[in-house]
Amino acid sequence: MPRTRRHIFAGTVYHVLNRGNERARIFHTHNDYRRFIDLMEEVAVKVPMRVIGYDVMPNHVHLLLWPEADDSISRYMHRLTGTHALQLRFKDSTVGTGHVYQGRFKCFPVQTEEYYFTCQKYVEDNAHRAGLVARAELWQWSSLYERLHGGRILSPGPLPLPERWPEIVNLGPGDSELDAIRTCARGGRPYGSAEWVDQAVARHGLEARVRPRGRPRRK
Repeated sequence: MPRTRRHIFAGTVYHVLNRGNERARIFHTHNDYRRFIDLMEEVAVKVPMRVIGYDVMPNHVHLLLWPEADDSISRYMHRLTGTHALQLRFKDSTVGTGHVYQGRFKCFPVQTEEYYFTCQKYVEDNAHRAGLVARAELWQWSSLYERLHGGRILSPGPLPLPERWPEIVNLGPGDSELDAIRTCARGGRPYGSAEWVDQAVARHGLEARVRPRGRPRRK
């Protein structure tokens, strides 16, 4: 059965996620992380893309992308993960042994208001929340680390981040915010206010993803 075509629009922020096949670890050494982040920059030149947040974890990657052209996220991610998988297989002499990534990336649109800040906080607090570092800004392979130490990947986002942003990130999202973002990630649902979600569902053709499962209840 063919996959449903995703509609991705310029000017909308998207949270993008991809994992290692069967949740296997992808990144093992500092060089592994560094090469991937360098590749993010290289691909953003070939397929113009505003990367406004990221966190590269041992077995998965979170990105916040703000595309300048419709459907450019699909082209960007295809080139990024395809090139990265090929590089890994050559490095490990495992060409032809199977997939590196679990499949097509997951993606959902994010409203550019407080929901954007919550999603950015969710992305940048990932390593801290997983117990890999004592504070979020200590994880070298994240946009929060780059904000504090400089780098070449990040583009300005649609909204300026609040003052004392590292402290805000380290507080992490609340339980309800975590549940909401994870639900959106699993089902590709828009993340925002109820009114904005309705508009985004119609625009992106996501009615099937927000429709309750099963038969309608009898009246």
